[in-house]
Amino acid sequence: MDRRPTFYNETYTQDAGGGTTSVISEQWQAWAEVLDLAGGLYFAHGQEMQSADFKVKVRFDGRFKSTTWMIYEGQICKCLDMNLETEGFKEYLVLRYTKTETWLDLS
Repeated sequence: MDRRPTFYNETYTQDAGGGTTSVISEQWQAWAEVLDLAGGLYFAHGQEMQSADFKVKVRFDGRFKSTTWMIYEGQICKCLDMNLETEGFKEYLVLRYTKTETWLDLS
């Protein structure tokens, strides 16, 4: 476990106009083993698009949900799959993420 991506959970609130707004409710970093599974280039609606999948292994933590997002090397990734793996007395979560867009930190 030699990588330290950022993970976050979102909640949705209703504004005065009746619309919904997403708010980051939790954000944390965790040591992880990140493996590149696949990647590709494809064309959609006349644009060149990239896709990337990652297998992420972390120590079990109750904050992780199937809707937990990950920011890894400037990429926002959505969780596709979540499994529990046990090795002796240690429990790990094995998550599969796919890249959705590029993170732009303007701070």
